[in-house]
Amino acid sequence: MTLLLNVPAADKEQALQAGAVFLEDTGKWLLPDQAYGRLHEVQQWLAPEGYIVLSDKVLIAESRAVCTHCGHTNTVIAIGSDYFYERDINERDEEVWVEQSFFALFHCLTYISDNLRELLGDTYPHYRPAPPEDGKVYWYNHCARCQRPLDDHRLMDIPGNTFHPGTAEEAAAITLRTIQSKYAPLLDADYEIARHLQLIGEFAQRT
Repeated sequence: MTLLLNVPAADKEQALQAGAVFLEDTGKWLLPDQAYGRLHEVQQWLAPEGYIVLSDKVLIAESRAVCTHCGHTNTVIAIGSDYFYERDINERDEEVWVEQSFFALFHCLTYISDNLRELLGDTYPHYRPAPPEDGKVYWYNHCARCQRPLDDHRLMDIPGNTFHPGTAEEAAAITLRTIQSKYAPLLDADYEIARHLQLIGEFAQRT
């Protein structure tokens, strides 16, 4: 779960003291997973949009959904993880990184780090940014036929829809694929803790 850092030359000593490692052969700065307790010390060298650090074993929930605009049946996805780190504010109004050790699917994504974009690009070209909403750009599935966005609310918030199963049988219709990333991806996204997500985490087919 190695995390890629963007450390300028002037910050070299500070980064080393914070637990970062410089690889001479690649010229890259990394934070090893055993040093994740020091995320708050290195967050200045992360993309400022990154509020969630995923495992390098990214889960992709895959299923089918019908486009309400043209009736085409599409393969749709949601990005997930069995555990992750989240940047938050504690009771003393201090920024902290909290380890979350439960299954989650993320929605309303506004930022995806380049390494995950590259992994998704070839396999899931219809998962891409949609036209702006209220000044924000969200990553949504798109219909392969009419190219209209299939927004996360429809897929994930409405009981009985693609990623909101009500039974173990409905959850079993979802496939959770593991994609290995060289470095831990970052997101800015929402998630929730709910029964339908527990069903997916437990009963979805894992490959």
